[in-house]
Amino acid sequence: MPPTPRPRTLLAHLLVQRQWTVEQFCKAYAETAATLYAKPHVVSDRTAKRWVAGDVARPHPISRRVLEAMFRVDATALLAPLATDRDPSLTSSGIALGSRTGDDEQAVPAAPGEVSSSRRRDLLSAGVFLTATAAGTMPGSAERAAAISRAIAGSTPDPLTLAQLQHGIHRLTTLYAVTPHGQLVAPIERAWDDAEALLETRVSGSARRDLELVAGQLAYYRGQLAFDMSDEATALTFFVLAAQHAEAARDSLLAGSVIVMRSALAFFADDFVTAAGLAHSGPAAAHPYIAPLLAGSVARALARVGDADGTRAALRTMHETVWEGGPLPGPNVGNEEFCDSFSAIAFSYLNRGDVAERHARTSLARLAGTGRHVQIAGTQLALGRAFIRRSAPDPEQAAFAVAKALRIANGNGHPRTASRAEAIYRRLVTEPGWARLGAVRELGGMVGGRGALGPGGGV
Repeated sequence: MPPTPRPRTLLAHLLVQRQWTVEQFCKAYAETAATLYAKPHVVSDRTAKRWVAGDVARPHPISRRVLEAMFRVDATALLAPLATDRDPSLTSSGIALGSRTGDDEQAVPAAPGEVSSSRRRDLLSAGVFLTATAAGTMPGSAERAAAISRAIAGSTPDPLTLAQLQHGIHRLTTLYAVTPHGQLVAPIERAWDDAEALLETRVSGSARRDLELVAGQLAYYRGQLAFDMSDEATALTFFVLAAQHAEAARDSLLAGSVIVMRSALAFFADDFVTAAGLAHSGPAAAHPYIAPLLAGSVARALARVGDADGTRAALRTMHETVWEGGPLPGPNVGNEEFCDSFSAIAFSYLNRGDVAERHARTSLARLAGTGRHVQIAGTQLALGRAFIRRSAPDPEQAAFAVAKALRIANGNGHPRTASRAEAIYRRLVTEPGWARLGAVRELGGMVGGRGALGPGGGV
């Protein structure tokens, strides 16, 4: 008879101890999850086998909590390889070689501190558990009661996890504006999913409010990312979710941030009345960070419908409420550069191109060297419109500015800017003399083949 295969993980060892098959383990997992969560959570046979084999180092947060409730052992210890002298996956120092994966099948680098001494401590803790359960199993109702009790006692997220999520939000306030959008999708979604998974537990009190805010901020950033990438449906979904979290956390900054972006969604769908109305609805209880952003949103929308007096009044409010501090979690900071940029946008829509040009150039000077690609591209577009709508139009300079915006958009993954650039190009070629200019023809080559304009395609 061939020898029994040596268990590769502590989880495998415990399944042997309990004489469970993988199918029985999956069933027990689902039953335990039912005591912790209102909606069902199951594990597939394939995933369970990967856990048992030690091929997963980072299970989903929900899976971690279910496993820990089942075995009363840290999930990392459960899935770690058993430390033995004959284990070929270990070096002489006890550090794992190669890389295991998470439940998303992405490789996880071996941690430098993952040494045999720490594994021995994990196994010692597991040994206490095995001794305590060797005499038999608890009755079903008592086991369920114990699982619920442990879930309540352990529902508050550990301080490190919460601190890491909050630190991620802090980094996003500066990284978002200078990072290509495609690089942000996966990390934002993963952090958001972790925060939502923690909220699905029995967490309560101040910890729950902190988590509501973190989950809402991450939902907001995922919505803004979708907006900048022209995925309006996804953006709206995440903004609505972020607003719900803002209400639960009673956070005026997050609530105001959502209003700013809901107004932007309406504006770029050419629904300017709704855009202005949404932005008007915010100032009563707006966080000071949000006030200039709302005023700028009102000015932009009113300018599009030709309300010059309303636009100027909103611009005055924007300048009077300018934010003098650093960026906070939410939209682009409403500082002096923002005021110049939105003044350029608004005056260009009012056909005051000479005034718009001055504001656009001042904005671009303030942005020089910052790497804030969305803001730089947007102001280049405003400058391009200004050249078209000033008393002496300069179509060549307009084409040069729009081309700069398009290069930035193509390099950083925000198709909304590309769509707006194409709209301005189409305005340029309506004038036969302009269409023959070299700069305009070069811009045409850049936008060629992009197809029909979507919503918000007007100049």
